Amino acid sequence: MDTNYYHARSSRVAKAVSRKLGANGTSRAVRLNESSTTMFSRAVATCSRFAVRPYTVTRIGTRLPPVPLRHFSCTPPFRSPAVLAHAPTQADLEADDEFSETEIIPAEEATLDITDAAAEQLRNISVREQDENVSLRVLVESGGCHGYQYKLELTSKREPSDYLFVRPPTTPGRVGVVVDPVSLGLLKGSTIDFATELIGSSFRVQSNPQATGKGCGCGVSWELKE
Repeated sequence: MDTNYYHARSSRVAKAVSRKLGANGTSRAVRLNESSTTMFSRAVATCSRFAVRPYTVTRIGTRLPPVPLRHFSCTPPFRSPAVLAHAPTQADLEADDEFSETEIIPAEEATLDITDAAAEQLRNISVREQDENVSLRVLVESGGCHGYQYKLELTSKREPSDYLFVRPPTTPGRVGVVVDPVSLGLLKGSTIDFATELIGSSFRVQSNPQATGKGCGCGVSWELKE
């Protein structure tokens, strides 16, 4: 603060008051000047006890520095390719009436990704249920508002015609994801995730290369690419 400026201003005010009041008002003007100076000195002494923060506005018209922009990012769930622990043979498919005319999907095309959250949830379920073979079965069925829909359920039963995907290391048994050959043809390359939300937690299928992306808001029904 410029103390000289305020002292000079107080003197000018006192002189102006003196001219207005005449000789009898001179003493009052002097007292006014002294009073103004004393009040200002006290204010300066009070303010000096407090440290002025950086970038604090001390005069009218002082500009604050621009606030830096905040950048927000959404990190997708960590995923990694699952290991194909079991693949059916042609004899296995022919022995199953439901898939007797289904062709085997080559091992290099039979791929799924399983996120850390999904793998951890399956392991927790296995421990809680004391079932070393509990797995997540993923089915693709006709229906829904877009032609196809996902069905996910826990199972301890696996058929010879099933594909089994696991995330190493497995604990204990073969906890993983089970898919039949027809469903795998519509799911290969997808990601299996476990999401926790306010409305509930559930397993779900994400990033399906066979889907157009024009799916239902519920994430269950989807449309097949042409």
